[in-house]
Amino acid sequence: MAKDYYEVLGVSRNSSEIEIKKAYRKLALKYHPDRAPEDKKKEYEEKFKEISQAYSILSDIDKKEQYDQYGQTFKGSPFGQGFSQQDFGSFHDAFGGQDIFEDLGFSRIFEQMFGFRARPSQTTQYGQDIIMDTEIDLEDAFHGVKKEIQLKKMNVCEKCNGKGGKSLKKCSICQGSGFEQVRSNSLFGMFIQQRPCSKCHGRGEVPEEICPECRGQGRIKKISNIKITIPAGIDNGQTLKMSNQGEAGPFGGPAGDLFINVHIRPHKKFQRQGDSLVLNLNINFTQAALGDKIEIQTLAEKIRLKIPSGIQSGEMIELRGKGMPKLHGRGDGSLIIKVQVDIPKKLSRQQKKIIKELGRL
Repeated sequence: MAKDYYEVLGVSRNSSEIEIKKAYRKLALKYHPDRAPEDKKKEYEEKFKEISQAYSILSDIDKKEQYDQYGQTFKGSPFGQGFSQQDFGSFHDAFGGQDIFEDLGFSRIFEQMFGFRARPSQTTQYGQDIIMDTEIDLEDAFHGVKKEIQLKKMNVCEKCNGKGGKSLKKCSICQGSGFEQVRSNSLFGMFIQQRPCSKCHGRGEVPEEICPECRGQGRIKKISNIKITIPAGIDNGQTLKMSNQGEAGPFGGPAGDLFINVHIRPHKKFQRQGDSLVLNLNINFTQAALGDKIEIQTLAEKIRLKIPSGIQSGEMIELRGKGMPKLHGRGDGSLIIKVQVDIPKKLSRQQKKIIKELGRL
């Protein structure tokens, strides 16, 4: 038995248009197939189709009225002829327009599942995203660094400029639309699903002469030299995104993105804590008792550090603005000096005498 559309979205029959849209957006984000665990891909896809189909009916005043009249089976209703691509156009409106629709990643998944895209009449096949790791030193994270990496990936075929061949002509299967229809029967009648054309792969046209370099794919695998800029202040584990630097899309489709996970090697002297740098500083007993001025090397420069008299082992000195640059926001972090007083293990008679005299004061 088919599920009630109101139950699918978790709304009542007297819910407003805003309440229906809000319920759909919440469920659509929750069950977006791109967010599915590896072992629940199929389950999320089916659930996503179910809530999308429910919303396509309940968000349309006329269709909602007829659904309320004819019930779950739609007997005698105009829906007995099945659903087509137009019935899924309201998905775009549910997310407030083209920009957010694309940003949420719904455009690609709708294309795969329903043959629906908000922009062109032909479908577009995107290239795969690439995820890679790179290691840098703490000094690179402090100052920022530019690197050039070599990456073997799919690139646009230079011989045919991604077209797959010469003398493009209208596809004989889809007649230039980029889509072909697949009909299947369901409880609601005939269900019409749009999908990319099997011959032209959604382009709407095919080359008369196949490119011998890429064999009609419009892309080939080769090594690319990519320049990356790692900003000052980046933290260990953060990821840089380089748009359109992933795999080239097949048949001239847009390239995916390149994601670079940054790892910072441990430093011999400094430890990083957020935007602060921590330096362990050993001083002798005399410096701790009387105070001193010593020169230390930071990641940026040499500075004169004042050691106050009477400082205790384990105390910290904070130098504001001498730590890591902040990736977002104004000002720099702090340099925190952890003082460790070295107590000599062996003392001469004269040294012991002096310390005993000090102890009597």
